[in-house]
Amino acid sequence: MLDLPKEFSLSGFLEETEEDGTVLYVMDFPDDVYITVTDDNGRTPVRAKQNLVLACYDGDGRYLWGSEFRTFMELQKLCQDNPAGSPELLQALKDASKTLKET
Repeated sequence: MLDLPKEFSLSGFLEETEEDGTVLYVMDFPDDVYITVTDDNGRTPVRAKQNLVLACYDGDGRYLWGSEFRTFMELQKLCQDNPAGSPELLQALKDASKTLKET
């Protein structure tokens, strides 16, 4: 069984705790853009084999786009193939499975 907090950290994500106690996994990118990772209910992911939702925001907190992954391992593979916080990783995450198109 994977230790998800440790694996997210090894993949380049930081933990941020919301006021309600939800832990978001966050990664910063150039141009003041960041992504968050939650489960499909907007909560802290707790299992490796569950849907993950990535949401990308600009520095003012405006939603830009979202992607979904069926498992942590799918996300982990992209993170291993691209440097954390790099434009290449951001594009790979965006291209993985668009749920809402950029406006």
